[in-house]
Amino acid sequence: MTDNPLKPDPIARYRAVLESLDPRLRQAAKLRALYPLIEPQVAAGVPHAAIMEDLAAAGLPVRHNTYITTLRRWRKARRLAAEEVSQAATTPTVEPNTTPAAKPTPPLDAIQGRPSRIQTPGDLRKIRDMRIDLDALRREGLANRAKASQDTETQHDKE
Repeated sequence: MTDNPLKPDPIARYRAVLESLDPRLRQAAKLRALYPLIEPQVAAGVPHAAIMEDLAAAGLPVRHNTYITTLRRWRKARRLAAEEVSQAATTPTVEPNTTPAAKPTPPLDAIQGRPSRIQTPGDLRKIRDMRIDLDALRREGLANRAKASQDTETQHDKE
């Protein structure tokens, strides 16, 4: 063994993690549990083939395709979680008892790229490629409900 703390026997570390997992888990789930140990090695320049050999020696033989696909999905999930955290940190929180004087209302168009009507296969492709902003869709629904409740209140006042 070397003096470097990042390079203790990776096979032993993999085995320790694998022993703590339920043996009935699928291979991809086991790999996801190991990626926090694998990622620093990849960042240090260890080839994926060497990591896969270590995994096989630790008792988890994986195919290259499974390894790469699971790694990409794991990284994407981490990236999306990091983006959510950064968005939550950058959005200002409003105190419940305070109302801002002039709160700008965002545009209510929650669905970007919506065709006006479907006449060609190109219109169907536009529907497939639409971008839907769920937050804007929620605001749109809340605005519609508020408008409907105001309309019913107005009708009750007239009666």
